[in-house]
Amino acid sequence: MRKTPKILITGGLGFIFSYVTEYFVNKGWAVVVLDNESSGSHPEIINGSFKYYKINVSSPEVIDLIIEENPEYIIHAAAISDVDFSIKYSYETMVDNILGNINIFEACKQIPNFKKLIYISTDEVYGECEHPKKETEIIFPKNPYSCSKATGSLMRLAYDNSFKELRDKTAETRFCNVFGHRQDRRKIMPAIKDSLNGEYSIPLHNKGKGYREYIYVKNIPPVIDLILEKGDRTYNVTLNDGYTVEEIIEIAEKVTGKKCSTHPSHREGMDSKYQMDGTRLKEELGWKPLYSFEEGLKEYLCQEKK
Repeated sequence: MRKTPKILITGGLGFIFSYVTEYFVNKGWAVVVLDNESSGSHPEIINGSFKYYKINVSSPEVIDLIIEENPEYIIHAAAISDVDFSIKYSYETMVDNILGNINIFEACKQIPNFKKLIYISTDEVYGECEHPKKETEIIFPKNPYSCSKATGSLMRLAYDNSFKELRDKTAETRFCNVFGHRQDRRKIMPAIKDSLNGEYSIPLHNKGKGYREYIYVKNIPPVIDLILEKGDRTYNVTLNDGYTVEEIIEIAEKVTGKKCSTHPSHREGMDSKYQMDGTRLKEELGWKPLYSFEEGLKEYLCQEKK
């Protein structure tokens, strides 16, 4: 019997979970990554320190592959996550993401000595948020991407309840907007950084009034580790640092002393406000972030890529 824990990460080359891959490698775990190297992935982190399969998790052979790898832990983060893409290509997004969810849950219930699955969801499953949403509140996704993620939220509850092999062995995270190095340049924080450097004019969707909460990417790996150790519920991951796009631009300009260029734009299917209650993660699991919003933003805007 092996002594080193084995963790399998789907989407482990992506912006957020490339950091998680490196975290568990550095922790000394055996790491297996499944990723199809789609837009926003970072194959440059492949260095022989973890086992890698280039594959789409919606492929049927994924189930047997995972069972053969026999990990104790799985993080399912792989998904088509671009909202604009999901609106333009709704069928592809829904089929790909939902099949991926099914494959992961089906594999998990067949793994010997399985310990924990974390399903990675999003604050967008709540839809428009007139108040900070708790994990127990109804989910109301309003675009194809968030709808496909909400199906995974429901699957997690159904599989956890229906199969003794998974009972109390699953958890879910709902992140607010994560930012940091390696992020797709189409997202707001990289767009701001490019604009500050004179390379880009930011499209102000819906007059820049869209409100989101933000968290620095380096806070994420320890959160995942904590939930793997202690969590068995759904957890909102937020510090409640919420701003409109207009406000974020103003803050970035103050931090750097530079100016952004913007132009008007409109985005179909856009919710104006996401906000979550992060009490459960802090009170039940004792989570303490490594970086405040201000510390993360300053490092991101003012330091070279890490």
